[in-house]
Amino acid sequence: MIPAAFDYARPATLEEAASLLSQEGGAALLAGGQSLITELKQRRASPRAVIDLNSITELSAIEHGPDGVRIGAMVRQAELLRDGTVQKRLPLLCETGAAAGDPMIRRLGTLAGALCEAEPGGDWVAAALALEAEVEIYGKGSTRRLSAADFVTGTKPAGGLQGEIVTAVHLPYQKKDSRSTYRKVKHNAVGWSIASAAISLEPGEGGACRKARIAVSGAPSHPQRLPALEAALTAGPYEAEHLRAAIEEALDGLTFRGDHYASADYRRTRLGILLSRTLQELLAA
Repeated sequence: MIPAAFDYARPATLEEAASLLSQEGGAALLAGGQSLITELKQRRASPRAVIDLNSITELSAIEHGPDGVRIGAMVRQAELLRDGTVQKRLPLLCETGAAAGDPMIRRLGTLAGALCEAEPGGDWVAAALALEAEVEIYGKGSTRRLSAADFVTGTKPAGGLQGEIVTAVHLPYQKKDSRSTYRKVKHNAVGWSIASAAISLEPGEGGACRKARIAVSGAPSHPQRLPALEAALTAGPYEAEHLRAAIEEALDGLTFRGDHYASADYRRTRLGILLSRTLQELLAA
């Protein structure tokens, strides 16, 4: 289909983009365009204006610090995965990225864009939640930061954005002794997530788990952390039956989605099996 008519602007600075956004009621921001272009073509979105962020160079930097990295909102996923420090210090993000989309999508898509869209099956979103990412937001001349958990809540717009622009994603580096992985059950035909989990564990003394961060996507209504399961892991014990009981209790607190690809019950079952197997594997490592 052909999109409805809209005004187009390509600002060169963040301030110019923010000014245009405040002037244009109902404007849409264009970053990688992986979701917006499809919505425009199918007329599921009909903004009065599209503000293209691709000429704002200040949004395209990867900045490493002593404890973490700031990833500009326009950094492409492929570029992020090629960064040597990211590969070394954020292995969970890289493992997730390899399972997300395909090379063409990763050459255009951005981590910030994935968080803003927060699709139910979002691979990148699950990793960002498990890594305790923070989202940097600019608007009205000031900057604020939200945890990924507060930004991705299942409602749109993500983060309650009103005339604001996501400028970066902040990620702390993983601990050297952390154990992490991203696991995904895919639909055989289309490759979309039926159930996914991003898990990061920090071992303590005597085989205990000092810290656990677990985020799931694909199966529930939106990507989210499992704080009850995280607490159970740090408390122990770790026998299989206790682990399964803790997983079932955590899943009882979720709302599962069903569609023509998989029913809600099937998604829940697959997620439970995925979590049980993956956690037992990581705890035994």
